[in-house]
Amino acid sequence: MLTASMQQRTPASWTERIAERGSPAEPVSDQAVDPATGVAYALISRTRTPVRGPYVLECTALRNGVVRKGPVLPVGHLAVASGYLWVYGAAGGGPQPRVSQVDPRTLELIRPVHLPAVPARTYPAVAVAAGPGGSVWIGSFRALLRVDAATGAVLARVRLPTGLAVSDISVDPGRGHLYVSAAHLVNGGIEGNEVFEYDARSGRRLAVAASGLITDSVAGAALTAVPGGVWASFRTGMLGLTIHLRQTDLAVIVPPGLGIAQTPATGIFHWPMYATTVYGGGALWLANQTGIVACLNPRTGKVRAAERVAQARSIYQLLAADPVLGQVFAVGARGLVQISPPRRCWAAPSTKAPGTAAGTLVRTGGPAPGPPVPLPGRVVAIGSAGARFTTGVGTNGRFRLSLLPGKYRLTGYSSQVGRTARGLVGR
Repeated sequence: MLTASMQQRTPASWTERIAERGSPAEPVSDQAVDPATGVAYALISRTRTPVRGPYVLECTALRNGVVRKGPVLPVGHLAVASGYLWVYGAAGGGPQPRVSQVDPRTLELIRPVHLPAVPARTYPAVAVAAGPGGSVWIGSFRALLRVDAATGAVLARVRLPTGLAVSDISVDPGRGHLYVSAAHLVNGGIEGNEVFEYDARSGRRLAVAASGLITDSVAGAALTAVPGGVWASFRTGMLGLTIHLRQTDLAVIVPPGLGIAQTPATGIFHWPMYATTVYGGGALWLANQTGIVACLNPRTGKVRAAERVAQARSIYQLLAADPVLGQVFAVGARGLVQISPPRRCWAAPSTKAPGTAAGTLVRTGGPAPGPPVPLPGRVVAIGSAGARFTTGVGTNGRFRLSLLPGKYRLTGYSSQVGRTARGLVGR
């Protein structure tokens, strides 16, 4: 049952629409959604019971359901980060990690990312997160690499302390802080957990949480970085916790606070079996095995709205939140779904006067330096808090966006080029 505080914030219903119905004939290993382009990506295993690959990459246009097939890949995890797809994992159940960069428009392989070899009889997690300046952070075993998405060059390297291995990584929306959950290596397996905070550009270590509630994890933690800190979800056995760690010192923030493990495992922060979180639109979104779906203030943990859904509508994985559409994308019992939560879930709009970002989307001509060639298409502005604004671009390449005060990263999309163009605008 919902607590009294949750009941006060619970609407009649969080409406839900099936974007792509799941099929037992196509076992999905992993999925990702890019709300800016309206495309869903999936890795479909050619083997079943168990799902072990190889995997066919597919993309589906959510507007009309048109499906395109891409290459066959040996690994089964997928992420959208810094304008590209990243397919990663360990092939064939072996220990050696693999990461491939894929063009999200053409589904063509761009390049492999070479990771350090890991010891035999080890099954390391691999994790990918968008970094600053058009880069990505990749974590595998004891290695953390910051990679330039445009060139594949390694911009920074970090090595975890001896005896630890990467469980998950996440970078805050302002792209200033990298958070890493790391499990202890014990007799070929993993157990326990610590959390590290690094400078997202240089990789300089800023803080570590190596004691307290975060160490109650059975093995590692799933992370979602937000402005001012990071949320960590982890199993303690058959039960689990979602807690909030503060930026700069990784102290536990209330709520949920240190006493959350003493509460019944039927709520938002203390749950059985699993929980999933994602950040977007100025909110932390959370779902867990009890059927709870909720939106929270990401800095304070205060619940803005929550609902407990029936088992037939269970949410297994939250993928992305799009404040422009007012929707949250998730994998649920019925397939890929689009959830329309209450308006109060989204961050309140700024009362400051909006500004304008104007420019031209161009392709640099050749041979270098060559004249710039205007491109038609669209430009997407993504704010540091996750807000997205989109505008169309005509054949002259010119665009104009009305934006609330803040810092935004602009990404241009055009059918006439295979890659995206990027820029940064400030206050």
